[in-house]
Amino acid sequence: MLNLHCNTFLTPTSFLERSGCVYPNKIALECDGFSISYSELLTRCRRLAAVLRDLGVNYGDRIGVLSHNSHHMIEAHFSIPGAGGVIVSLNPWLSDEVLLRQIEFCGCHVLLTQESLLNRFKTLFNHLESTGKYSVVVMDAAKSSGLDCVINFEYIQDHYEGDNPLDEYLLSEQDPIALNFTSGTTGEPKGVLYSHRAAYLHAIGQVLMLELTAKSHYYWSLPMFHVNGWGHMWATIAVGCVQHIASNANGLELNHLETRIKKFPISHLAGAPRLIKSLNCLKLPISQLSGLTVLTGGAAPSPELVLNMMNKSIRLIHQYGLNETCGPFVVCEPQDDWHLLSQKQQVEKQLRQGVAAIHSAGGVRVVDVDQNDVPRDGKTLGEVLMRGNTVAIGYYNNPKATEDSFQDGWFHSGDLAVVFPDGYIEIKDRKKDLVFVNTDYGWENVSSIEIEHIISEFPHVLDVSVISIPLGEEDSVLVACLEVIFNDSFDFGALREFCLAKLPEYKVPEFFLTTELPKTATGKVKKHELTDWVRTKLKVEPQSSGTVERALI
Repeated sequence: MLNLHCNTFLTPTSFLERSGCVYPNKIALECDGFSISYSELLTRCRRLAAVLRDLGVNYGDRIGVLSHNSHHMIEAHFSIPGAGGVIVSLNPWLSDEVLLRQIEFCGCHVLLTQESLLNRFKTLFNHLESTGKYSVVVMDAAKSSGLDCVINFEYIQDHYEGDNPLDEYLLSEQDPIALNFTSGTTGEPKGVLYSHRAAYLHAIGQVLMLELTAKSHYYWSLPMFHVNGWGHMWATIAVGCVQHIASNANGLELNHLETRIKKFPISHLAGAPRLIKSLNCLKLPISQLSGLTVLTGGAAPSPELVLNMMNKSIRLIHQYGLNETCGPFVVCEPQDDWHLLSQKQQVEKQLRQGVAAIHSAGGVRVVDVDQNDVPRDGKTLGEVLMRGNTVAIGYYNNPKATEDSFQDGWFHSGDLAVVFPDGYIEIKDRKKDLVFVNTDYGWENVSSIEIEHIISEFPHVLDVSVISIPLGEEDSVLVACLEVIFNDSFDFGALREFCLAKLPEYKVPEFFLTTELPKTATGKVKKHELTDWVRTKLKVEPQSSGTVERALI
């Protein structure tokens, strides 16, 4: 028999129920000059949950959220599960067609959005209107939209009570709380499902990883739609800290951040390396940045980025995770003796993804093709496997993908890594994107990340992605695609010599091309798009001077 006195469901909605009572008058959200207290936030979320139930949302229904970073996005993350629904965070940078396909795939019949997106996605919303099957809740407008399917939350919210607790409708902590679409850098998107229990424990893990407290001031530079903001919407509410939001922003807005740092004691922010690199452009004295905690991941940071953060006395936390692990799952925990190392050695240590985070319960392995743990030599490649309480249930309505990725009690990430003698792992590449190079003595496995790290150290290189282009059944060519400063005068010859001084010759790209790298909203390079572009480029003008430099061996 279940002992109810010591068994209550774990759900992140309980975080707001607590903070709304403990910190009723404290600012929870500061957004473009106005603020919302914790008690107001709790009431608004309870009311939105009541609206959703009134629209016929049943337990387990998927509810879409199409929004830029905003306080409404945070409200949706408590209201939807508070109504018994499953959050489906949609990427506001996708096309009408892709969004419609995702909405139809997961069976969303209720969609939460912003007024500004009604016009931007006019084709999408007109289609939803024409079917007569959908309800659209505009969270930030009180005026009529002209669409019959649209309900304005701000107009009707006062007609709903805000008394029903957000966690009272939950039937099991193992039931889904969120569905996140993921495509990585290649392939068709899949809907990752994870549970209330996973979200709760992951949020607590983020509190520990970031060292969040009630005194913290968290600035939103992450896209909230991505893996539920790495779980930070729940983690920040759990401790009762203040969140600062630049509305309609899905990136790091330097002017807004500078203003907030001058006005508030901003203590935390997070984002992909591409976003974090923008901190170098802040026109602030080091004294105002010292002590700032920055969490990065999604792509490997460059040595230059790590060094710059170190020189600014910014605490950079390097983590690794995926949609399938609720976000951050591995962290580069600093050791007490690292400060005795040279600066270069410290940077090398921090470039590694690290060890299993506290909430991961040690559930990380790196294995060979026979599923045996690779030796801790820092050289032998293996696939990263993960398991634990914050790993996804599986993929929505996709049993084959679930069976392929979740085997023998482990999630098979498809990421390749090495393990060092101290147990820290370092991601080297994606299994499906592993670069093979033909040498005089046979094929070599090449880590594109290793080459990218070297190239990123060269002056005036903003970003780089290295790919391999097949030239037939038995040959391929390495290509480095660069974003650079001073494109017209960039010295490709000097870059090649720089690479040759630090890498074996077979790892030096044969072509260097400059372009704006195609990326997801979270900073991952879309290598399938980049590969298509490179193939076209090399075929049309393989030895064009300036933009394309042939690196003859």
